[in-house]
Amino acid sequence: MHIIVLGAGIVGVTTAYFLHEKGYTVTVVDRQPDIAAETSVGNAGHVCPSYATPWAAPGMKGKSLKWSLQSWLGMESALKFTPRLDTHQWRWLRQFLSQCNAERYAVNKARMGRLARYSHTQLKAIRERLDIQYEQTSGGNLQLFRTQEGLDNAGLAARVLAEAGVAYQLLDAAGCVAFDPALRVASDQLVGGMLLPQDETGNCPLFARALGSWLQTQGVTFRMSTTVQGIEAAGGTITGIRTDGGVLQADAYVLACASASVALAKPLGLPLPIYPVKGYAITVPVIDADAAPRSGVMDEYYKVAITRMGSHIRAAGTAEIGSWDTRVTARDCATAIKSLASLYPHGADMAKVSYWAGLRPMTPDGAPLIGATRYANLYLNAGHGSNGWTTACGASRLIADIIAGTPTEIDSADLGPQRLI
Repeated sequence: MHIIVLGAGIVGVTTAYFLHEKGYTVTVVDRQPDIAAETSVGNAGHVCPSYATPWAAPGMKGKSLKWSLQSWLGMESALKFTPRLDTHQWRWLRQFLSQCNAERYAVNKARMGRLARYSHTQLKAIRERLDIQYEQTSGGNLQLFRTQEGLDNAGLAARVLAEAGVAYQLLDAAGCVAFDPALRVASDQLVGGMLLPQDETGNCPLFARALGSWLQTQGVTFRMSTTVQGIEAAGGTITGIRTDGGVLQADAYVLACASASVALAKPLGLPLPIYPVKGYAITVPVIDADAAPRSGVMDEYYKVAITRMGSHIRAAGTAEIGSWDTRVTARDCATAIKSLASLYPHGADMAKVSYWAGLRPMTPDGAPLIGATRYANLYLNAGHGSNGWTTACGASRLIADIIAGTPTEIDSADLGPQRLI
């Protein structure tokens, strides 16, 4: 059986891996010349099974309005909103806002946590089997709180973690410094933190490219620099993929190309509830290893994720709803710059900042769309949002099991696209 996977980001490559493990012939198609060259390349680096949390949460309506106003006034903000004459945008926003209540938050967080924890086990299994090195750390990640309100909210989140059996430790400012000594110079800015010892960090595109290279030695075909122009269907079945290099045919197809999945699915009558949320990131060289982060830090006040990646530091933050382009300026990354410079002023060479922006494929409830469609041979593994690095391996194992018709190791019924389509 031959299966075509559309997309060579972290989700597409891991999908190819698990399909290959099932014994299928696999072809991966992507418009970029390299693996993991779009959304995956700017990933923040956190693998956070303990902290897979939906954006749609109680209080988010008010926060979104506050952040949008700050953005419109030219102030630093965790969220930017650009209204568009786009029915897809407003439909997605309506669905998103309908999830911003305590009942839906609990359901969505439990779903995302289940997938993230399972994905972590799959990531570790691949790493151990193939001995892939990707600048990973496994000493835990630290959430930092600059206000008492933030720390109090962490106490509420801790109860949810405890109910799920997830390890955590609430720390005061001194405890944060004990975990990451480089924070000593910023200790007066901190109220406390939450240590998540099971979480990790790693260079997502480095992992994806290493895995892709191994797959090619095993006979998996990667058709790079190939633009998909449309998906052809007849009688409830996909008959081929129309590309700039001709029509490609297989027995089954997996749509795993992030935000681009929306335009490809629409002509098929599949209105995917995925919207591109533009994310920004900076990468900065380390100038003093002792003054740089030891692993991963989440600055909760600024909503910036900071990660040590070998000889560099990645800081990712600020989300923009309403932009389909990937242009970026230093001003766009001001919040990430401020967070990194304030926490690790002597560890990062802020005179050599590289900027990036990409489109993170968000669903209204936070979890990806994993499963079959109404087309007999078309499957989805898309909509991972900002958690693609955390959930890719687990989601890809699930979709491979679903295609093979074998029982999934965790409950996957509520991850299917039918919940939102």
